[in-house]
Amino acid sequence: MKFKFTALVFMLTFVQTTLANTAVVAVQHFPNPSTMSQALQPLVSGEPSPFWNDHPKINAEWHKWVDTIAAQTLKTLPTLKERMQVSVTATQLGNVNAFMVTSKTIAPYNQNRILLHYNSHSRRYHHDK
Repeated sequence: MKFKFTALVFMLTFVQTTLANTAVVAVQHFPNPSTMSQALQPLVSGEPSPFWNDHPKINAEWHKWVDTIAAQTLKTLPTLKERMQVSVTATQLGNVNAFMVTSKTIAPYNQNRILLHYNSHSRRYHHDK
């Protein structure tokens, strides 16, 4: 019993001391690593996305959160497709919705290749829509 009491007093003292000695530290910005490409630097050093710290609590909030982010993302797709020089076609593979992304120009050494990307968790929070 004495050990438990001593341990409790020690823990409370530690917590009190820790809380009393905490300080608020200003935001610090660090330089990008020198090994990073010039194209990637603005993405890494930029501000976080506006929804990075959102924490939906109920199903309806999750639906609203996903719909908002999806709407923002959909606005960027035409520009992205043009910049990447690809066409996107909606299709079904074995009754599963899919998108076929095809480059407008294919290098000769890639003409007989195919890349498959599976994203099986993309609708986890949105499964009942």
